[in-house]
Parts: sequence; structure tokens; C-alpha cells
Amino acid sequence: MWRVINMNDLQGTIAEVSAGKMCKNAVDRSQGQLVDITIGLLMMLIFIYMLLKGIPSQLRRLEIAYQSFYEKLTTVDLMKFPLLEELNLYKIEISKEEIETVGRYCPMLKTLKVNQRGWRMFIADEGTLTRYNEIAMAIGQNLLGIRHLELIGNKRTNVGLRVILDNCHHLETLDLRECFYIDLKGDLGKQCSKQIKYLKLPNDSLKDCPYIFYATFDGDDVLADYCADAYEVSTYE
Repeated sequence: MWRVINMNDLQGTIAEVSAGKMCKNAVDRSQGQLVDITIGLLMMLIFIYMLLKGIPSQLRRLEIAYQSFYEKLTTVDLMKFPLLEELNLYKIEISKEEIETVGRYCPMLKTLKVNQRGWRMFIADEGTLTRYNEIAMAIGQNLLGIRHLELIGNKRTNVGLRVILDNCHHLETLDLRECFYIDLKGDLGKQCSKQIKYLKLPNDSLKDCPYIFYATFDGDDVLADYCADAYEVSTYE
């Protein structure tokens, strides 16, 4: 009987098809007792859909890394995880509507990690920044019980951050690394220091991150388990 599944332990050692079949078999053998699953970096999409359909409703922790289809999953699949306490997403876009869905159907959620590649936009227009602030505002308005929030590489501004601080009164941990559009020099910085027990600032090191993003020579983004060599060529500068 399997209660915890971590497919990242096999990253780079097994073919995608074999990994997907192995993971699905483990989910099937959990006999409805699975509470924690980490879905690895490049598992084939068809297996992801099959897995999420077979995961039992008592799931407590879900981690998905480097899958571009997540927007198709939240409004349907996360509805059946009312006991979910931790949701970790790495290089996965999430929308305002999806945050609202999580807030409505996952009332036990205490930890949310939505980590992206950190970079500065050439043109930080108001419309783009407003979209990112909408996500932060959705967190502040819908995840009132959140205790641990990690938003590495997020492009929200002080507007979105203030909504989170003003509404998430149980928040203990806040990770703002690579949040280049946050300015903590004034009152907002003082509020963070006073309200948050464990605060990570935009320029703090990423060395404890389980994944990082770095650019390959052809310009594509790559998600990898942390290693010192990858960190040296990181785009987080």
C-alpha cells in the first residue's frame, strides 16, 4: 500500500513512458490511501491526466513540476481534494480564477508554492503588472488560512503584496525571492518584518530551492534539480 509517491527520485534514470506507467501503478496500488505525490519534471501528459483521475480524495500534498497544462486541471481536478494542505507548483502558470477555485474547494490548504523563473521585463507595462497583482490579490482574498507562501519569481508589485499581508493574518512564512517589482524600503517592508516570522527577501540566495531555472544556449528555459553548476548559469541575476 503506497501512501507517498515521489517520481523525482527517478529523474534522468528512466524513460518518460516507463516512469508514467510506474507512477500510475503505484497510485493504483495505494488502494485509496495516497496522501502525498510529487509528479516529476517531464512525465508525459497522458499519464498526468490518468494519475490525477485516480488519486483519492484524501490527498494532503500535491507537487507538480514543469508542466504547462496545469490550467486545465485546477478547476476540475482540485475540486476533489478537499483535504489538500500543501500545493507546490514549479514553473506552472496559475490564474486568478484557479486561485479562487483552490480557495473554495481546498479549505484545509496551509502551504502554497507557485515558483517561476525570475526575470525583469523589458517593458513593465501597467497592464502586465496588473495581471500579476490580480493573482496576488486573489491569494489575499481567497486563501485566508494560508500559513506558508512561496512566490519565487512572481512579478506582483507592492499593491498585490499589501493585499496578502492585510488579509492573510495567519501567514508565518513568506518567500519573496526574485520578486523584482517589490519595494520593501518603506512601510511595507516594516509591515513584512513585523508580521512575518520567516521572511525571504528578493535578493536572498536560491541555494535551498529544490528546483531552479536556467537558460540553455538556444534560449529555452530548463527546469532542473538544484546543483551548483546550474546555479552559476542561473538567470536569477
